[in-house]
Amino acid sequence: MKAGDVTIRIPRLANVCPPGSPSLRLALVVLSIGAASHFLLFLDSVVDNLLPAAMPFFLSVYRNKEDAEMAWEVMISSRIYGLAAGCLISMLISQKSGRKIPVVIGTILDVIGIALTLLTTYVPSGVIFAIFGRFINGVGQGIVQTVGSAMLAELPPLKKRGTALASLTMWACVGELGGMFISLDDILGKPATWQLAMGVPLLFLIPALYILLKAPESPRYLYLTNREFEARKAMSYYQNPSDGKQSLEEIMGEAQILLKDKCIDENGNASKVEKSEKFVLKTIVQRLKDGQFSRPLIIALFVQSFVHLDDWLWISYSTHIFENNGLSAGKAQRASLLMSLPQAIISVALLGFFDNFRRRTLLIIPTMFSVAFGAVAIFFTSFSSASPFGIPTALILPILAALDLSVAAISGESAYAIVPELFLPNDKVLGTAMVGITQNIFGGLLTNFLLTAVNKIGTAKVLVPFVMMNAIYVLFTYNFLPETGEKTPQEVARNFSNDMPGLDSLSLLNL
Repeated sequence: MKAGDVTIRIPRLANVCPPGSPSLRLALVVLSIGAASHFLLFLDSVVDNLLPAAMPFFLSVYRNKEDAEMAWEVMISSRIYGLAAGCLISMLISQKSGRKIPVVIGTILDVIGIALTLLTTYVPSGVIFAIFGRFINGVGQGIVQTVGSAMLAELPPLKKRGTALASLTMWACVGELGGMFISLDDILGKPATWQLAMGVPLLFLIPALYILLKAPESPRYLYLTNREFEARKAMSYYQNPSDGKQSLEEIMGEAQILLKDKCIDENGNASKVEKSEKFVLKTIVQRLKDGQFSRPLIIALFVQSFVHLDDWLWISYSTHIFENNGLSAGKAQRASLLMSLPQAIISVALLGFFDNFRRRTLLIIPTMFSVAFGAVAIFFTSFSSASPFGIPTALILPILAALDLSVAAISGESAYAIVPELFLPNDKVLGTAMVGITQNIFGGLLTNFLLTAVNKIGTAKVLVPFVMMNAIYVLFTYNFLPETGEKTPQEVARNFSNDMPGLDSLSLLNL
């Protein structure tokens, strides 16, 4: 056998894991990854309702209301910038650390960040602690969100991967609803307790951290790093024997393809291209030259960054918007809570049927409805108190926002399932990280200016570009997004040529 030859053996799946149901163990790990990532949108929705309760504290720290509101905006957006940083860090550590270790590290950072925010009103310069804590929490979520998405695309059998990935959006909707509820003035949304509302996710993060510490590494990662016994044990932990056999065949097929692409010379030495992949920047440049990475990356950037832009507005500032349109502070808080309830119910219910529908259908049709709901919202918010039909804007706007978020729950589940599925297995972390960085920098910029924009130009004018972008989103995804449901990464990759898209705009669109 030559030095460069690699022998691949398909190991027998033995019962080498603790007794119990593989489906239950898999479900607990899937739910834990969701709790440590997308459930933390709780921290974005909770600050929406907390603004009235927190304002007395901020006014005691800053000289005027304008400075206090600016500090509040910075505190909110710091977590989103942390998310972008976490996505970047995940690219640096995942290649050498696999899947489990980054996910555990990210969850620990989640806990540390929340603990720091709890100190806001108890220590000098507490606002700085809150800003830094939310940033650290964002870093943790960014790591778990990026590496965890890749892990969720590897742990379940092929027929259940869509549901596992869609569970992330379910957690996001539940987190948003929980944040709206906890921050009510009847619960923790009071001047004396508002900072405690930001600590509630710890109740979920501590059990999730324990489960993730006990869970094994991704079987795929173990197989491809020649840790056969550990891989066999991990496969038995997550899947029953019949599903495990099918997943193993898929992994072995992928391993054969990787060997062909490894560029091993006649002396068994890897080429300079392979060796340079140890350096992340060179790896990124090298992968961008490959059309089977750069082409799905362009689509993924658009699909996830622009999916239902209205979310940034409704989730972060709905209470403030409802107050501006005629509701009292208490009624605006309750309206925000009721607004989030339907999307949470829909996102949970959809998990049972998610893999029965095409991904494209669940992405495009709900976004078309969102365009319609947004257009109606623009019409009603163009009037100060009541529309020409005599319907009060304060009454109709929360209903339209609830309908808008309900269809967002469906399109969001599809988008978060599609993005990891667009990439080849070795590109999943890099691809989802680059998408996450872009999405969160974009979201951070939006949330930095949305409150000011709503106050200065009004809700209607803020909604106009969002609705226009949703319409463009429908056209783009209909024309360029391939179907990824129940397809292996290699099957999806056949939709993309190996040639890198040209630099001119026409070539970029010729995907």
